[in-house]
Amino acid sequence: MIKVFHGINEYLQAKSSGEVSAGQTAVTLGKFDGVHLGHQKLLRKILEREDKGQPGIMFTIESQAKRILSERERAEFVSDFGIDILIECPFSKELMMTSPEDFVSGILKDVLNASFVTVGADFRFGFQRAGDVSVLSALGEKYHYQTCAVEKERYDGEEISSTRIRKALQEGRMELAESLLGRPYPVWGEVVHGREIGRSIGLPTANVIPDAAKILPPDGVYSSVMTLEDGRRFAGVTNIGKNPTIADDNVRNTETNLFDFDEDIYGSFVKAGLYHYQRGEMKFSSVDELSGQMHRDSLESRKLLKDRGLI
Repeated sequence: MIKVFHGINEYLQAKSSGEVSAGQTAVTLGKFDGVHLGHQKLLRKILEREDKGQPGIMFTIESQAKRILSERERAEFVSDFGIDILIECPFSKELMMTSPEDFVSGILKDVLNASFVTVGADFRFGFQRAGDVSVLSALGEKYHYQTCAVEKERYDGEEISSTRIRKALQEGRMELAESLLGRPYPVWGEVVHGREIGRSIGLPTANVIPDAAKILPPDGVYSSVMTLEDGRRFAGVTNIGKNPTIADDNVRNTETNLFDFDEDIYGSFVKAGLYHYQRGEMKFSSVDELSGQMHRDSLESRKLLKDRGLI
């Protein structure tokens, strides 16, 4: 089970109490927004060090920008990947003013006790981004750690990047986002009570309010597969938006109708994987018109997911 620390001080407290080992570690550094296929290459590098008794640490610099993955989504995925420790370090003025060597000596060595460090080939760090891979490698000789720079992963002739994923999400290109992430785009959260309009027309939905810091694709209808808290998976159709036909507020949420499913899951935490953008959000003149469209959306989603072998 992964241990998640919010900042360096939390990690140091755990280290002093013996919650985490004070021994040598294998570290990867970056923003890790989305933990896409390129990031996963770095994670595999530190997992290779486990046979040397070096726990893997993913050290990420957090920003205030909207995120591809929520903190919970990222921690869950990284834990499943096999990483031991995730340190989420808030971006601060103090960190911004830290020189490359002070970062290495003060954080990589004194705090993390790194013996192996892996980064992307374009990695920059320290005051005014003065540090790059060559600087990191040269400092490694002084501070006794091995540096491994990993070239960018590519898909369809272009580099995989968080910027490319964000653009794909903005355009509703869920298949491209899935190809870059290595998995369908997830939306995780607690199932809460809604207006139960879907139940009244024979299409009950699991309502989730996504993390406010998370990027969402365009409002509309998506073919999806939901993973329940107990690990079971059910195909369905998800609506993202504000429900203009029946809502009188401005809350953006997700509602997923699960096929062949009728259980009470209120209060549980679920994850919907979005596979395909079927259509944009629409306002209907009546609940009957909405009902007809919802049934057509369900049929379309069933066909698409069946064609992909997900049903």
